[in-house]
Amino acid sequence: MNIEDFKKILVSDNSIDIVKKYLYHDSIHAISDDDEYAGYINCIGSDYIDADHISVMGSANWCFSLHPEKKFRPFNDKSDIDIVIVCLRSFMETWEELRGYHRNNYYLLSQFDRNKLRRNGENVYSGFISPKWIVDKTSKLRFKYEIKTNSYSNKIVGYRKVNMMYFKNTTEAIDYYVRGFRLAKNRI
Repeated sequence: MNIEDFKKILVSDNSIDIVKKYLYHDSIHAISDDDEYAGYINCIGSDYIDADHISVMGSANWCFSLHPEKKFRPFNDKSDIDIVIVCLRSFMETWEELRGYHRNNYYLLSQFDRNKLRRNGENVYSGFISPKWIVDKTSKLRFKYEIKTNSYSNKIVGYRKVNMMYFKNTTEAIDYYVRGFRLAKNRI
């Protein structure tokens, strides 16, 4: 797909329908073989047996960045792999640890770190979280996250950096990406 085709999709379809299509798509841009993509997702799924859904999103899925500063930059060697994991259990475990740290350390933090922690709280309110936000480097949860993302950064995805976000439910995952597609549509 070229950029003009992608822009046609942006303006011709409802953003919610576009996101659902990509969220449930059996093939993605970054992994050309559909069976290889299914195997990649199944490998991740074996670590998240409680997950309702797992998929690769972002430019690895639809080829072009939605980030305003990247101006529809195509997926390339420097792009990362964004993995969506819809799993209430993982979401809540991470939230509990992040919240515990916040409760115990908030007033000991610099204003910069407080603002960063506050922003993470806003993201949690929006239904998503990532263990990479856990400030405590000795956190077992963060360590397990790092081990998993390192193992998912394999040959199949060209050893690119992998980021994972846990979503509370599918509705929140869809809403997160709909915002990006709506903003991108306004830039055309």
